[in-house]
Amino acid sequence: MKKNENSTRKYWIIALVVVLLTGGGFTAYRYTYLPSQQEISEESTVQTATARRGDIILYAAGAGTLIPAAEVDVSFDISDGIQEELVELLIGVGDEVEAGQVLVRLDDSDRQDNLVDAQRELRELTSASTIAAVEKELAQTRIDLEETTNNLIGLISPAVYRAEGYLEEYTMALSDAQAAAEESPSEEAEQRVKEVEQNLKWAKSNLQVQLQYYQEEYLPENFEDFYWDSNDNKVYFIDVPTEAEIASHRAEISLAEASIQELEVLLTALKNDEDLPEEATGSQVSALRQARQAVADALDDLEATALTAPISGTVTAIFADESEMVGDEVILVISDLSPPTLEAYFDESDWKHIQEGFPVEIIFDALPDKLYQGEVVHVDPGLISEGNTTVVYSLVELNTSETGWDNLPIGSAAGVDVIGGRADNAVLIPVEALREISDEEYAVFVMEDGEPKMRLVEVGLQDLIYAEIISGLSQGDVVTTGQVETGQ
Repeated sequence: MKKNENSTRKYWIIALVVVLLTGGGFTAYRYTYLPSQQEISEESTVQTATARRGDIILYAAGAGTLIPAAEVDVSFDISDGIQEELVELLIGVGDEVEAGQVLVRLDDSDRQDNLVDAQRELRELTSASTIAAVEKELAQTRIDLEETTNNLIGLISPAVYRAEGYLEEYTMALSDAQAAAEESPSEEAEQRVKEVEQNLKWAKSNLQVQLQYYQEEYLPENFEDFYWDSNDNKVYFIDVPTEAEIASHRAEISLAEASIQELEVLLTALKNDEDLPEEATGSQVSALRQARQAVADALDDLEATALTAPISGTVTAIFADESEMVGDEVILVISDLSPPTLEAYFDESDWKHIQEGFPVEIIFDALPDKLYQGEVVHVDPGLISEGNTTVVYSLVELNTSETGWDNLPIGSAAGVDVIGGRADNAVLIPVEALREISDEEYAVFVMEDGEPKMRLVEVGLQDLIYAEIISGLSQGDVVTTGQVETGQ
């Protein structure tokens, strides 16, 4: 457990929100060390120390400030420049609120009137008389379609009309069969394509036969007419229907079919209060769609007069009061204070030792006798400037499951120590005993039979005073730490 009296190192500060070490780098270490074991003999010029077991913990010390884990500015959805009266304020600073809870209300009298008007217009479009009128129009359109279709059949002959129907049917069938075969290739699908191709070939041939019959038989039988010439002779001729006449009838049929489809969709929507398909068209469909949208918009506008909490949390600021005129400015702030979170700053020399997931120990200025535990959850990839100092910025979350939480106010200052490394019950020697023989390779001089002899060692954690020896030394080995002058 970290000793509270040792936490004072965190107060080597440089600014209001940043407490950093004056020495810089990874130099603010706190540890549980063995007392110095140096042994000096007046009869020897060799200074020595004994390798002992102990604990070493490396700390990067910084400063933190308590901040919300999340913070949301809350405002009304009001058009820019519009002001409305705030008639009800239902919360105060410090209140706990739940997501969706109503916090503030505006005067809604005008919006209530708009909703009534929109609902009235919608009722008129969906009334019993309107439904009856649509049913009547649908029935008459079906009658007109039948009459126009019969007129077209009379112009082109029943045989040609049926032949054209076969051609249209098999053309669509071939398109569907080809699409199915492309999506899911199989022998059955290919066989279906071939069958429809044969049917389409027959339909084309059949249409040619019927057109020939139409020219040779049907027209003379049904469109023969006569006139009297200048000699009072009766002259017979075939009054062939023009392409314009036939095209006009076809257009009337297409229009009637489209109208019937629109009216059927509209009638279903009116009777069953169903949504209109996006592809539905027609003036009545558009009017119904607009009326429904107007009601929905009016309801949204009315609902917007009640400002609700977007998140659960604590109200940390309110910027308006009852009877004030407000617009789209921020009305209040809601902060999520769980888990307790700090933004922390460290000297730039410590950046390698501040990593996500590293454990943290925190002591707040307001509670100097209580130690909290936490974890680094974010480290900015770049350094930032605070005042005239370049620092590492990070976020720390507290784990209060064991310590509990004292509901400290936002902005509370704290000393923040990131544990960059730890070794328990390790073999420790003074760093003065190490001799670096190459990059990351070390040796020590061990006293054997009164003589110093070099031995390679593997070094683990180091601070300014002690080094962890992973291999090469045992507890009790005596190592040299340098030369001293004796009193002789």
